[in-house]
Amino acid sequence: MGTMNVSVGQVSVGKGSDILTSSGIGSCVVVSLYDRMQRTGAMAHALLPLASAGAALPDAKYVDAAIDAMIAELVAHGAARDRLVAKIVGGANMFADFGSGIGAKNVAAAKEKLKAESIEVVGECVGGVLGRSVEFCTASGGMSVTQRF
Repeated sequence: MGTMNVSVGQVSVGKGSDILTSSGIGSCVVVSLYDRMQRTGAMAHALLPLASAGAALPDAKYVDAAIDAMIAELVAHGAARDRLVAKIVGGANMFADFGSGIGAKNVAAAKEKLKAESIEVVGECVGGVLGRSVEFCTASGGMSVTQRF
């Protein structure tokens, strides 16, 4: 498949030598899940913490719904749910003057959902005031993060 860009509100799955990328990560959160034995991973770029009761699900613009969608997609692609590990990127305080704190809320929602799903967070690059871009290699599970300023 090659390189796949994951935009806001999207979930993508890669396997083998695929590279999943996302850029323009400010207060949004990018979550990756990975099964090392299957060399299969998924990435979601979520905008808001929690889906409301009336939201059409699955809607990957919400952190909780995006994680549910990634788990389902990975299992459908042969990954074992009990081997999944996570990495979280983003959640910057890009709009400090407005005091919304949405970045911190997105990070907290991701951590809470992953804990509820018994998925260990093995890496994170979150907070601060700078935007980020990421590349996630499904061959190794490695993720590189570049801060934008």
